[in-house]
Amino acid sequence: METSMATSTTSNRFAHRMLSLHRLIKNNVVASLLGGHRQTTPATTGTPVPLPATRLLGNSKTAAVVDVDALLLNSSMPSAATLFPPFFLVAVEAGSFVRGFLLLALYPFLRVLKHGTCLKAMAMVCFCGLRRNEAARIGRAVLPKYFFKEAAHVEALAKVAGESPKEVKVAAVSRTFPTVMVEAFLKEYVGFDAVVGREVKAGYRYFAGVMEDEKTDTTMESLVDGLKQTEMKNTCHYPKPMIFHDGRLAFTPTPAAALAMYIYFPFAIVLAIVRIAIYTILPRLMTGVAAALAGVRVRVTGAPTSAVDGATAGGRLYVCNHRTLLDAIAISSALGKSVFAVTYSLGRLSELISPIPLLRLTRGREEDRRRMALLLARGDVVVSPEGTTCREPYLLRFSPLFAELADEVSPVAVDERSTMFYGTSTSPIDKCFDSVYFLMNPRPEYSVHFLKPVPTGGQNSSIEVANQVQRVLADALGFTPTALTRKDKYMLLAGNEGTVATKKSN
Repeated sequence: METSMATSTTSNRFAHRMLSLHRLIKNNVVASLLGGHRQTTPATTGTPVPLPATRLLGNSKTAAVVDVDALLLNSSMPSAATLFPPFFLVAVEAGSFVRGFLLLALYPFLRVLKHGTCLKAMAMVCFCGLRRNEAARIGRAVLPKYFFKEAAHVEALAKVAGESPKEVKVAAVSRTFPTVMVEAFLKEYVGFDAVVGREVKAGYRYFAGVMEDEKTDTTMESLVDGLKQTEMKNTCHYPKPMIFHDGRLAFTPTPAAALAMYIYFPFAIVLAIVRIAIYTILPRLMTGVAAALAGVRVRVTGAPTSAVDGATAGGRLYVCNHRTLLDAIAISSALGKSVFAVTYSLGRLSELISPIPLLRLTRGREEDRRRMALLLARGDVVVSPEGTTCREPYLLRFSPLFAELADEVSPVAVDERSTMFYGTSTSPIDKCFDSVYFLMNPRPEYSVHFLKPVPTGGQNSSIEVANQVQRVLADALGFTPTALTRKDKYMLLAGNEGTVATKKSN
């Protein structure tokens, strides 16, 4: 290396940078961090997969710029097939299913284009006319889940960003993806200090869809200098777990899978209508069999405690974790009788098609306690103390209000299985279709597990009881309890506290 540098006609500055690069690699800043991670064994095949190469584009004693495309795409040769899924997610989740269909229709032509032209064409279809804040939301709330699932070497990528010497700041550079698509994942979950990608031209509020040319080497050198001025991230364990994410698509949208979805979509709408009719029109004794014939499965384990065994004068209070808006309906189906359900926010459509009575809460503690006590005096009540849904195997912090309503509560562990469409959303516009999307899945499935009652009296406070019930449900489901709240979820995914106006009710 020193001989080639001595005979080179490059400037002293370039020679100095090359020497620094040699020292950086020698001192294991990046290259040795990948040692021991050169092969991984995917759970599906058991076949070792070589780790895609990671390149240093520039560096100094205090900063390094790393090309991360190979790890993001899990391939050293980007193609239309590897680029299609993340861009399709942007098209559908930030745009519409129509925009996604247009990208799919163009896919055969994209395959024959050169890489640069293909990339610009995808960006034009996905970003043209798209709101900038909506694209940023998708980059923050939807795409990190995709990269976590598809990047087989995310742990090795996190080592590059998070375990470098403390005095070295590391930036991730993508020559393929726009910054808005990868910044949240690489900074918040993987641990890079800065992220730079391709840029899509935009106005004040909307994207024009035109992707700018690739960064030059001169620009990369300026990035190294600029990175020195950035603040170092706080010490943290990377990669951080993926607890919250948004979006409708529950599968990896490869071209073949996306085509299958569009073929199935009309049938999905018909199936959802039929399934809704079964639960809202047919007598309760017939709904279980009819729903099973329509492809809906509800698996029940454990035995519910009868009302006479409890100390509550009215009905029983069932406390469950929150997976979708259909939690209470699944419990009602398992019990074979109607129950009351309480919720903080609910779309008009979900309220109209619900086969069980629903009560909106006000988020005013005393008023909500009064309303729930009145319902409990009339019959069984189902409450989800998490206050919002969580898709991943985690439980959010439980609100303790339920522990003040009865002498004992009946925990119910619920879980659902969605293979094509998620039945939850943080978008105020799309949220009213949550139940419809869940029932559009080919074979929607719910599991309901009744657990032993938990007493609420004694010396334990309502907060301690809530924590105990959370642990009981977490153990039954194999989930991890957390101290995260509804506000934490909405601040991350939607940038707000998730409150909506509710109608007044007596």
